[in-house]
Order: sequence, then C-alpha cells, then structure tokens
Amino acid sequence: MKIAIRSVAGLATTALASTLLSSPALALDTSSLKACGDGAGWPPYTFEKGGQVQGYDVDVLNAIFASRGVDVSVEMPPWKRCVLQTKAGNYDIALSASFNEERDRDFLLTEYYYTLQPSYIYSTTQHPNGLQVNSVQDLDNLRMCGLLGYNYTGFGVDDSKVRKSAKSFEQLVQKTEAGRCDVFLARYEILAGFKVAQGIDYLADNMKAVAVPGNSGDKFYMMISREHPEANEIKATLDAGFKEMREAGQLQAMLDEYLN
Repeated sequence: MKIAIRSVAGLATTALASTLLSSPALALDTSSLKACGDGAGWPPYTFEKGGQVQGYDVDVLNAIFASRGVDVSVEMPPWKRCVLQTKAGNYDIALSASFNEERDRDFLLTEYYYTLQPSYIYSTTQHPNGLQVNSVQDLDNLRMCGLLGYNYTGFGVDDSKVRKSAKSFEQLVQKTEAGRCDVFLARYEILAGFKVAQGIDYLADNMKAVAVPGNSGDKFYMMISREHPEANEIKATLDAGFKEMREAGQLQAMLDEYLN
C-alpha cells in the first residue's frame, strides 16, 4: 500500500493552510479515509517518488482533514480501477477527476479545486508544417489518441472519437511519433509536471503542444463514493475547505511549491 507523504515544503504550506481553515469543523465519525489517484502519474497533483505518493492533492487533503483528526491514505492503481473501486466503495475518494454526466450520476462531486489547460500534441516530424486547427471541431476530424479510461469531454472534442488504448504518456508519444495518431490529447500542466517532478520531458524530440482553441480551462473535482455513509459530510467538508483556501490564496500557494 502506498501511503501519502509530503515534502518539507508541502508540510510547511499545509501547516499554514490548516491555520486558515477557521470554519467550524463538520462532525465526521470516521477517523480515516482512503483515496486513489491515477497510477500512470498526474504530477504535480499526485505522483510517486521514493516509493511514496505525494503531490498537491495529498497536501490539500491533509490540510483539510488533519485538523479534524481524520487520517487520509492515498494509493495509485490504474485510473480505471481507481474509478470503479471508488464507485464500489473500496476507496472513499477518487482524486483529480474531470466532469462528465456519468460521473456526476455515479459519485458525489465536490466543487472544483483547480483547472488545467487542454492541449493537443503533435509530431513536427510527421507534420513539419503544423496542423490546421482553427476550432475544436477541426480536432474531431483528426486521429485523436488518449489514455485508457480517461475523459476528454472538457476538451470540447467528441469523446467517442478519441482512441483510448494507450496506458501511459510514453505510449501516446510513441504512437504519435509513428504516425498512428495525428495528435494526442493532454493537459499541458501535467506534461510540465512530469518534467518538474520526475525529469521526464514528453515534449522533447519534436513533439509540440498547442492549446485547444476556444478552451479557457478544464475544471477538476474530487469524486466521493456514494457508498460511504458520510458521503454528504465529506463533500461538505471538502467544499468548505476548497472555498476558504482559495479565498486565502493557499490553493495556488500549495501548487506553486511544486512548480516554482
């Protein structure tokens, strides 16, 4: 089991945020929660380093729940398993999830707690003159690839047209370099996060990222299992924490610890 830990910088930021969470604590009977993130890595939000899970999501969870006496552990199975097992109640919270109607039906979604810029990535070797993408509809006419189990509704594309067989960003790069995909879809900040957190540059070797036209940002939420007896209380606790930390500037400060 991978238990969440925090860096020294993350601990300092979390401690500061905890002092800012002055809202009356909601009554929670549970003393522990199990959360899951994407096993493929979602830095700087969740990633494994030194055999442990850490990142922005971990810091946010601890800032909100530590003062309430609730311990949170985080594991990183494959994303599809994380979603299915949270729906079944084997995990209490699935982290960093984008919105779609199925998820809104199957889970209790928190308020959003960060946004990312949807981008498409192409090979300048395969397309030396670039791609003519003036609107999101132009992407629907290309061979789009994505990760298995991911939701690309927030990109504005037809999600059913995205080929989702790849299990890692490395595989997406390989498929795109080989010409099996015209583009692969990704959030730019996640690709940048891999370089900062793990030294992996998925935009090297003639790969170019371009923002999806007309898209101002993709919002991300935590998904709470409806099987948990205190699901509504957990959602209310997280929503109140997000609101207070956002207004105090602490959500951005926590993220900056990883990016700066």
